[in-house]
Amino acid sequence: MGTILKTKSITNGGKNYLRNYLSITNPNVIETISKFPLNSNQHVTYPNQSAVTQQLWLKKAMEIKDQNNVISYESPKLITKTPESSRVEYILPFSTNNQLRENYLSPYGNLRIGRIIEDLDSISGLVATKHCENEIDTNYKTHFVSGFVSTINILKPLISNRDVKINGKVVWVGNSSMEIMIRVFSKDDKTQKWDPVLVSFFTMVGVDLKTMKPKNINPLKVDTPLDKKLFEDAQKRKFERLNQKSKNKKPITSIIFDTINSLLMISPNRNGKSPILFSNYFNYKFVPMKLTTHQSVIICHPQEKNINGKIFGGYLISVGFENAFSTCLLKFSKSKPEFKSLDGFKFLEKVEIGDILNIKSTITNLEIIENEFDNEFEKYYTQVEVLIHVIDPLTHHKKLACSFNFTFYCSLSKNNQKSGNKEIKRILPQNYSEVISYLKGKRIIDSHLEFEQSHSKLDVFEND
Repeated sequence: MGTILKTKSITNGGKNYLRNYLSITNPNVIETISKFPLNSNQHVTYPNQSAVTQQLWLKKAMEIKDQNNVISYESPKLITKTPESSRVEYILPFSTNNQLRENYLSPYGNLRIGRIIEDLDSISGLVATKHCENEIDTNYKTHFVSGFVSTINILKPLISNRDVKINGKVVWVGNSSMEIMIRVFSKDDKTQKWDPVLVSFFTMVGVDLKTMKPKNINPLKVDTPLDKKLFEDAQKRKFERLNQKSKNKKPITSIIFDTINSLLMISPNRNGKSPILFSNYFNYKFVPMKLTTHQSVIICHPQEKNINGKIFGGYLISVGFENAFSTCLLKFSKSKPEFKSLDGFKFLEKVEIGDILNIKSTITNLEIIENEFDNEFEKYYTQVEVLIHVIDPLTHHKKLACSFNFTFYCSLSKNNQKSGNKEIKRILPQNYSEVISYLKGKRIIDSHLEFEQSHSKLDVFEND
């Protein structure tokens, strides 16, 4: 028996939600996602979600009929746990299961990154729940919300006909929040070894079921050298976020001021005319940032809800990614962009069924890659900022629901390569807010380049 579900019906503001709480009875179980599509006689399905998400949610939903389970709202004594006690692992057998592979395929024949990210979000919730289980009081369950995605880094391409393994565990715990590391592997057909292809870090926050405010969770004990390093690295990421947040509130430094001045010297004046020296700035490989913006609007349908009746956070990340990819492909790149990283994503507002989402994607920075082995054609990184605002269809009230920063690796198209056209236009911010986005994009690209050149980036895959 793999999972047990506890549910309770809660009425709030005239809406009825089913709160579902999952616990794993066997902490060492490794599940293979093989039953796809789901059986038609099952009373609840999630046809729009990925296979892993369907498997997790279905197990919860199938226990809804058990009305004898009672959830305790009294907080039991906290117990100390280890990272291994929260570990989960799933295998996606793409090499043998064609139906499963079809659900993850992109139009270009590789795996959809958006689908994989949905799985990462779902598994992070499962890991958080496992860490906060209390063997003393099995009726007590902690509710979790996705707080922050520190980073998602791609190490190697995800090949569609290879099996994929996803595992996760808690690596850091504070008072009410925890950081969860999720790793993705791809199985090499020749060597039969699991190659590391992706690493990500999610922050989950435990909340009280009555007040929905943050509450204390089980502390974490780390013993092994790797677990200690992961704990320290997570602590550093937290301090860096807090430090960056405080920097954003400080006055503009002289370096930023000089950057703003130099960039604004190139931009057109208020009359729409450029300085004489830069009147033909397109010829100088500059493109105004505002011309790279792409906007779209979607309606949030019930098929995209999670088990709590809200729009699934993994779906929002997937939507953000696909809009960033499309913007990069349509507005700037002359070839198919290759996703490299997602940085600093945060959920700011809950999204309800029926809400309207306004999605705005803008290319904020570009960095040419100096490659001593390939001087014939230029390659570069682009940084795409995605802002998703939620609009209430009745009041038209607009709020920022979440923001993303995606990094893509790009190169010139084959047609441009054949014609010898190597020109790549640089991004040109033209007002204060665009300059801030420009500098933020540069910081993220520099951080990713530092990660790619790091000799220790594979340390997190030790012992696997």
